[in-house]
Amino acid sequence: MVTIGIPVYNASRFLRYAIDSVLAQTCREIELIITIDGASDTSGRIAATYNDPRIVLIDDNENRGISFRLNQQISLARGKYFARMDADDIMFPDRIEKQLKFMLDNPEMDVTGSDAVVIDNNNLILGYRAGNHNICRKSILRKILFNHPTVFGKTTWFRENPYSSEFDGVEDFMLWNKSYLHSRFINLDEPLLFYRDPPLTDVSIYLNRQKQFRRAIRTLKKGSVIGKIRSSELITLSVCKEMAFLLLHKAGFSDFLIRRRNIPLTLEKLAHYSHTLDNLLIGKK
Repeated sequence: MVTIGIPVYNASRFLRYAIDSVLAQTCREIELIITIDGASDTSGRIAATYNDPRIVLIDDNENRGISFRLNQQISLARGKYFARMDADDIMFPDRIEKQLKFMLDNPEMDVTGSDAVVIDNNNLILGYRAGNHNICRKSILRKILFNHPTVFGKTTWFRENPYSSEFDGVEDFMLWNKSYLHSRFINLDEPLLFYRDPPLTDVSIYLNRQKQFRRAIRTLKKGSVIGKIRSSELITLSVCKEMAFLLLHKAGFSDFLIRRRNIPLTLEKLAHYSHTLDNLLIGKK
């Protein structure tokens, strides 16, 4: 019923967490496609240690980028539905079951995502990241539509709406905005994934994402997806974010931009999600 795709690039520290959380899903009718994107670490060897007939491993020693790998997984998928997953994240045990049930109950929908609990590189909970629950053209230009690793949708939809390697770094932003008018999107109002989002230490990654975002906006403007005034506003905002990040990074506070995207958790919810995470990590620390 469901193909899960994990594109992997130098994720050896966390890959077992991700794979184990997929294999432990309450929904058993799954296929897991792992593509090693020219990794220089031991990711390929780690993935190869799994002896499970549901796993398809592709390791061609080439670095092709996330959009290429996602499109590759989608083209190979045997499942009616395709689910995203990053190599450093951890699924809730019932993630696939809940998203599959929702899609079966709501066949008019094309893609669904969910909220996420944010963790750092030491598996400590940092906060809560909500998906976009006010989906409209204006909101998806300002706020990312989905927490990308939570995406679950019809395989046919993904084949008809491929990712663009030209916009790696903001490939999901570009996809949702290009396809919005002829698609049905929704986010489930609950977390189904532990999303790893540590403080940014590589300045070039953030700067490249902002550069790619501005290229995406210009492309959307040329395609008449958005108007000149709106595109100018978004480009100006991106430049301001870039300048703010550089200033904060120089002052040693670059992680502020990451933390401000997270919603603080109550002590009760923190304890609940910590318990869920601990159960997933037993014997793996």
